[in-house]
Amino acid sequence: MPDVALLIDWENVYYTLRQHTEGPLPSSLSILQAILQKAAEFGPVRVKQSIFGSEVVSQDETLLMALEFTGMEPVAVAQRMSGRLLKGRSDAVLITRTMKLLYKDRPDIDVWFIVSGDRDLNALCKALKDEDKQVYLIAGDKALANELRDSPYLRDGVFLLEDLIPEARWTRSGILRTDDTQAGKEEAQRPRTRGTRGGRGRSGAPARAAAPASVPAVVPAASPESEKEQRRLVVLLLDQLVALRSDDMPRGDFVRSVVPLSHKEASSVLDQRLDFGIAQHHIRAEQPARTRLKDKQLLSLEFGDALVAETVFHLVRVLRRIDSVTSKDTRRIPAVEAVLDPLSRADQPGGLAKGRSQRRMLLETLFNIAEERGAIATEQVSRDGRNVTMCWLSEGHPLVRYARQPSAAVVHLFNFVSSTRARDDKIDWVNSALFSELLSRVEGDALESNLRRAVESGLMRPEEHGRKAGYVVDRDHGDARVMLGDFSRLNGESHEDEPRSAGASRDELAGENESVTHGEESDSESSKGSEPSQADAAPSEAPKARRRRGRRGGRGRHKPPTAAAS
Repeated sequence: MPDVALLIDWENVYYTLRQHTEGPLPSSLSILQAILQKAAEFGPVRVKQSIFGSEVVSQDETLLMALEFTGMEPVAVAQRMSGRLLKGRSDAVLITRTMKLLYKDRPDIDVWFIVSGDRDLNALCKALKDEDKQVYLIAGDKALANELRDSPYLRDGVFLLEDLIPEARWTRSGILRTDDTQAGKEEAQRPRTRGTRGGRGRSGAPARAAAPASVPAVVPAASPESEKEQRRLVVLLLDQLVALRSDDMPRGDFVRSVVPLSHKEASSVLDQRLDFGIAQHHIRAEQPARTRLKDKQLLSLEFGDALVAETVFHLVRVLRRIDSVTSKDTRRIPAVEAVLDPLSRADQPGGLAKGRSQRRMLLETLFNIAEERGAIATEQVSRDGRNVTMCWLSEGHPLVRYARQPSAAVVHLFNFVSSTRARDDKIDWVNSALFSELLSRVEGDALESNLRRAVESGLMRPEEHGRKAGYVVDRDHGDARVMLGDFSRLNGESHEDEPRSAGASRDELAGENESVTHGEESDSESSKGSEPSQADAAPSEAPKARRRRGRRGGRGRHKPPTAAAS
């Protein structure tokens, strides 16, 4: 069967449903599944992209989750520039990406599905037909432009959303609906929304959602055992464990925390990925005693696995690179020029991503996953006539705080190297040249001070291997245990909490780190010297505590505190 490319203008689909349906909207996941199922009838769908604007994401909170579990590549388009709302940008992005795929990236694809009803796509359909491609269109009947309805370039077929999504209650109304109710939200919100439309008896009658018709089966964009989906699963589980500060979590709680209860299809997809991750030892699953329920399995990451070690190491590199480059003066940086390109130039020993091109794809994949999880925020800006993606970190996000731990990069470099080398090699030894090769663009000028701090704290020690200088890690050290799964010991402290002056440079920050390390002894001595003053103040605080306890008991308990106070 021929390969299929699917490109969706999600704004067109979303606003078509809002304008021409009534009652609760179908979930974004069921809509995407129906579109994917139709495209999969013509062959394997190799390219799956969904273009949407920032305004739609703010209104549809389930979109990113639905794109993630159907494997659609999300393409976000900025819709506001200097406070003004810009329209029609999704069409331009869809046309540009289609032409790039047609003439450069994937000219071998024979079947093209375009999901939109805008008249601007008539010229795009002509360009596809000129290359002897099969062109199919998916759009709403009431949102399909006449130019496309009568277009000679769409003789292959036009499929209507009314036929693909029969569970939606389609109407002939052209008024934009005021509610944004999704199927699966609280029923209590629906009567209040329907009551505003007026009419006798409507305000008092409860709103009844139409029973959905047959929900189409899940059409996975990538098989559960694919490397990309397993890396996504690793980041998902890491995000949950770090947020909870837990060494493991029940399988049922993990699935429900990622997928709402109303989306059973997505839950089944996630369960398939979990089963394969457990079988391939990416994820460790322990069955508690006295129960054989699958939902009670305790899930944790297997950091000794090559895929897990490589995924977490490069995720930490991406997050720490953004953190080290951004500052008070430079709050946003270009994602490609300042993050992906510099990190991809470093050569790594071994690993699953072979070659610079594969490592670049890995970094871009992890960047997109971190953006989906909310750890990285992005915005499209215009510079010199071209769109540039600017990025920055989301303060307070669990993955960001985890990557900001002072020992994160060092520990995961040791773990990555040890998990990818042969068994006969020395396990916990890393050449000192690798630190500068893989971490110099990540840590910046603070690399030397971080290595010195790791040595002084006992996390690693210098050791020569032959004629090569290197370091050996102590895996029983507290910092190593915290970074490699002992998340219950996370204290939330990171180098973001270190004091920074407004005009401090990176060299000065490195000096501050050294002064903090060498000043521990003086701080401990000063704390010892302050003990007598604390002891003197203790008796004055004791009566207050006893009075609070005296309120709970009977009479006569107030006398001992007065005697002690005297």
